[in-house]
Amino acid sequence: MSGQRLAQESGAAVSRRSLLGLVGAGALLAPTLAACSHGAGGRGFAQVDVKVPKKYGNRKQKVVLWSSWNASAGKVLDGLISKFNDSQNDIYAQAQYQGNYFDATSKVTAALRAKAVPDIMAFGQTAWQIFFLNETLEDLSSYADEKFASSFYANLYDAGLIKKRPYWISFARSTPIMYYNKNLFAKAGLPDRGPKTWTELRDWGSALVKQKAAGKPVKVTELSGGDSWEFEASVWEFGGRISHGLDVVVNKGGAVECAEFMRKLIFDDKMAILASQYGTNFNNGLVGAYMNSTGALAGTYEAAKFDVGCSPLPTQVTRGVPTGGAGFSIFKGVPKERKQAAWEVIKFLSSPESAATWSLGTGYLPVVKAAVHQPDYAKAMQKDPNRRVAVAQLAQAGQLDEVDAYVQNASPIIYGGLQKIYGDNRPSQDVLNDVARQLVAGEKKIRPMYDKLIGGNG
Repeated sequence: MSGQRLAQESGAAVSRRSLLGLVGAGALLAPTLAACSHGAGGRGFAQVDVKVPKKYGNRKQKVVLWSSWNASAGKVLDGLISKFNDSQNDIYAQAQYQGNYFDATSKVTAALRAKAVPDIMAFGQTAWQIFFLNETLEDLSSYADEKFASSFYANLYDAGLIKKRPYWISFARSTPIMYYNKNLFAKAGLPDRGPKTWTELRDWGSALVKQKAAGKPVKVTELSGGDSWEFEASVWEFGGRISHGLDVVVNKGGAVECAEFMRKLIFDDKMAILASQYGTNFNNGLVGAYMNSTGALAGTYEAAKFDVGCSPLPTQVTRGVPTGGAGFSIFKGVPKERKQAAWEVIKFLSSPESAATWSLGTGYLPVVKAAVHQPDYAKAMQKDPNRRVAVAQLAQAGQLDEVDAYVQNASPIIYGGLQKIYGDNRPSQDVLNDVARQLVAGEKKIRPMYDKLIGGNG
């Protein structure tokens, strides 16, 4: 949740979109998966394999959580699951790493067809809607009461609602923020802050490109040709959208102006680069500033050999802050007792204490409001102002444009266009006209199910 730049093996930041090439390959088939949701022979989905340690052998229920977090983030999750297991005597929970979002979604698709599924699936933000349209996800209204729902930041919780009913519970959530190299900025005589506008960043370019790192001239920024998330944020900042509802407008107004600004920054101004491995140039000190997920914060601290600064995203016409990341869903065909046990795990992971621990260990947003008041988190916020940026920016955060969220393969179509603009210097209008044509074709395929299940009132 979105490219394949994911699986940063630090585990600190998992891209929300890396599954989307999968759906374009036909791995998600609505009739097949919808049929699966009715369960195995009327008895409900079986559970995927889980080995229970001897000390937990007498627990009444087992809960398997499939995720895309390994390395440092995986260790944080395992620690939380261990705390859950020690907090009660009825349920044994286990987190099982399934690879990046692409791999995990492929595996859960196969699991649905085999009618043996995990009890909790950590879906990226642009995956769960596709499974919702396949009618495989449980309506969690009977579990998530008002007290639970109101404990979350509203715009994060609301991202999992369809017609005011929850199908996806926010957990590892993020927004893009601007990262900048404090050392480079100081050498260039620039303020110790991120740019307020894209024009200001370009204006700073003449000072930044005079700097060198590893014997090479520094670039102002790097752009992703393997993701659409940062582009969507920039499009919003230029006053455009990817779509209004399911009406595609990526080839109009601010979207075209944004793409042209970035193309000229690369080819005319010689200040930006199209990154083959997004973030690597920044971490190596070759780029002054760039956009990336809040969930990349811990990994950036580990990789960068300089002082890292974070700031709100730049504006141009307005502020654009799309949310991303992952959350938890439960499948319809799972027996009731397993659903209830799974919900107990989700509820534990959604507590202020768990949310604070997860955010501190990974860099993802604290999805629960009270998490920021936990003693350790409050100290960290006071000590590290970078952590405050994303939380403060939540007030401007919005949900993805619906075409990006619901149309299968939307993100690869968009970033395929960006590769032509940023990599081949193709005119933005021509390329985005072709992107729009492909998105409209995808929109037509999902429109019947969308109208049936959502009806434009998502």
